[in-house]
Amino acid sequence: MHIGRSCMSLGQSLAVLTLALVGCGGSSGASPTAATTASATVGSGSGAAGSPAASPPSSSGGSGGTGGGTSAATTSGTSAATTSGTGAATTSGTSAATTTILFQQPQESGITGHLLVPTATHTAPSKGAFELVLWQPNPYVSNGQLVPTTWDAGAQTGFTPSSPLSTTQLGFQNKVGTSTAQMGGDIVGAYLNSNNLPSSPAGQKMMITPQFIFERGTEPVPFANSNSSLRASMDLQIPTAVGADTYVVADLLFTGPNGVRVSYGVVIFHNGQTRSSIGSGYDAPSNSYMINSPLGVDQRFVAQVQGSASFTGTPWLGWQHFEWSISPAQFVAALNYLDAKFPGTVQSTDPTQYVLAQVHLNAEFHFQPAPAELGWSMRGWTVWTTG
Repeated sequence: MHIGRSCMSLGQSLAVLTLALVGCGGSSGASPTAATTASATVGSGSGAAGSPAASPPSSSGGSGGTGGGTSAATTSGTSAATTSGTGAATTSGTSAATTTILFQQPQESGITGHLLVPTATHTAPSKGAFELVLWQPNPYVSNGQLVPTTWDAGAQTGFTPSSPLSTTQLGFQNKVGTSTAQMGGDIVGAYLNSNNLPSSPAGQKMMITPQFIFERGTEPVPFANSNSSLRASMDLQIPTAVGADTYVVADLLFTGPNGVRVSYGVVIFHNGQTRSSIGSGYDAPSNSYMINSPLGVDQRFVAQVQGSASFTGTPWLGWQHFEWSISPAQFVAALNYLDAKFPGTVQSTDPTQYVLAQVHLNAEFHFQPAPAELGWSMRGWTVWTTG
């Protein structure tokens, strides 16, 4: 798998980019030389739509996401399930499995105040708050910020907000077909069009990244317990994709001893690809080592949960559920894989030494410079541990 990962420079605010270490990541598979264009197909892709039988416990979310559950449903028996949180209840049993929600996508009434353009504001993305991050300044306005736009981007993303579009959408311009970010209720989405990129060398990346960065001192240690596993799920639709290097990767960013960063990617979509394989690389701007596993194709480092859809190269319209888990053994195997690829760079293969610093969705393309587009929407993104 070819890895393509680069980040827009902040120019005078280089320090900000170093702090951000975020939405400038991603992975892509080996790309054909010619651009691929694919139309949306209702119900296409592998796996089942909707939620699987086993889903994480519900948790109330504030405006910035949640860092733990607030209630638990438990049952008695020889093996009791306990959900951590402020109102968790336990039941009798000879053994207990604890579920702890680390992040849950919040409800938002609109997009105002929840989209950041670091290259325009010269400020780092927020910590402890769920937000969308755009790494290109808007070339159509002097301050580089996006503007309210009232065209229905749902034709490209599959999501039309119920609130007024002027409060739930921000775009490069207020006209049909412009690159647009969406946020309303528990759904976020984006439509990207390479026509909005200024003239630049081939390979420039364009993305609008939903992300959550844990505040310093609050980063969870997912594998502190040898019996624990890290799990994540989301509902997703990708009805629009044009271009050979257009892809969507769910990314978990870990920090280990001596500041080593490991970008742990779950590859969900790569336009036009019928096969995918494990990929790895090093991203200098964010100083992170990357490993990327196509969901349901290779389960050495990530296990597909029953009921989840799989990696696909075909766009689709309509919600599909994606869910996966990472065991301590799989995490160690991934660290060993990276150590073999980059000798001496992984300081420790002890999973208890790694904290989860950030979660984000790399939904992006590389300008080839053949035209490229990507439209997607996501809901119900949750990350939790069990064990």
